[in-house]
Amino acid sequence: MQTKTENRLELEFFPKNLINPKSKWFELEKLMPWQDIEELLSDLFSDSGRNAIPVRQIVGALIIQSDKSLSDRDTMETIMETPMLQYFLGLDDFMMDAPFDYTLLCKYRQLIGIDIAKEMIDTLLKHHKVMGQKPDSEKTHEGSLSIDATAVPVNITYPTDLKLLNQVREKTEELIDECHKTSKEETKPRTYRQEARTEYLKYAKAKRLSNNARRTSLRKQLQYIKRNIETIESRYALNEDQNSEFETCKTIYTQQYTMWETHTNRIDDRIVNLYQPHIRCIIRGKAGSPYEFGPKVAVSKVNGFVHIDELSFDNFNESLTLKSIVERYKANHGVYPEVVRADKIYQTRDNKSYCKNLGIRLSGKPLGRPKDNPDETVEALRKEDFIKRLEIEGVIGVAKTRYGLDKLMTRLPESQKASIGLVFFCMNLRQLLSFTRFYEMLEMLVFAIDSNQTIFVFEEERALF
Repeated sequence: MQTKTENRLELEFFPKNLINPKSKWFELEKLMPWQDIEELLSDLFSDSGRNAIPVRQIVGALIIQSDKSLSDRDTMETIMETPMLQYFLGLDDFMMDAPFDYTLLCKYRQLIGIDIAKEMIDTLLKHHKVMGQKPDSEKTHEGSLSIDATAVPVNITYPTDLKLLNQVREKTEELIDECHKTSKEETKPRTYRQEARTEYLKYAKAKRLSNNARRTSLRKQLQYIKRNIETIESRYALNEDQNSEFETCKTIYTQQYTMWETHTNRIDDRIVNLYQPHIRCIIRGKAGSPYEFGPKVAVSKVNGFVHIDELSFDNFNESLTLKSIVERYKANHGVYPEVVRADKIYQTRDNKSYCKNLGIRLSGKPLGRPKDNPDETVEALRKEDFIKRLEIEGVIGVAKTRYGLDKLMTRLPESQKASIGLVFFCMNLRQLLSFTRFYEMLEMLVFAIDSNQTIFVFEEERALF
């Protein structure tokens, strides 16, 4: 275990001819609360051991990776080639080599997880006084809250029962081969792998597969797997890694056999990938992609900044998270929001009653039959809420198209959660950057800006300021 190392590198030692003040990384270096984040991550280090790599370099590299949507190897190569990225990491001189090995990125993603990633977002927003500022004591409601949820697909093959059973069969055959090499047995147990492979390809390559043929193909693969499992349990002792893989294989076999026996296509906690058994199927019901495989995340947008409210690999009902999101808003800002803009799924009877009792307006149509003569003011307000709610859809779209959440490349569960958290951390950092670049110009103008209203300055409008 590495001990904590305080980052005391002075940036004035970095070569002046390599510093570009127009670079965004020059501005981001000033916006980052390095000391607060180092104190937040201090519990990850031991009190003894060799000196650790400075927290600034680790966190900075993860931020660069999330901002540019790079792999671990490409991240370190980009840092090695770019002076301003090394300046952002706090190095005292330009290095021709990578500051540390790329494998440490995976290690620290697992240590950070989603909980510390959320705390990093809160630390960033509190440092810049975006969150945690209490309003006047007379106010009980202020601001608005936009919420939504989405699935984050991971990089796995589309699962089918036959394909999954074939992977399990091949893994059990691989375990038998590995165990036989280390055992003293002369005779290797029979696995019928060539025959099983032929049967799999026969049905996998069929253009059309009837229900009876599909059940026959599954039955044959289940029989081969059952034989391999009995062989391993009766003849071999597995190490820790092999036992973990073997338990996953047995769980998949049990689930698939239960569904085959009961003529059903559904079972609780169904495993859809052998190498990522924590992944679950998320039913979206949208055209083009009714099913997605990956964690589900509920997010909210306040003051132009994004918060992660819920993240789970199980397909939770996002409407149940509304109460906790509103209470978290109250804890952070000292008041309840004036309006909660949410999708139709959040507009349940329980949520409407909860918001009404607290004096919060929940966007959407009221329950029951529509009125013959609706109030024009109410209809206009409802339409305005619908338009403003689209900002949270834009946040999710940017996270997927710009920051790579349309296909999550990490594999371990904690690493996947940390990757999602770091993406939204980068998005908030970018939002701060868009404000601070024009802060002095905007400060000279007199605007009646609501505390939860976001102003966007586009390229063609900058000359006006």
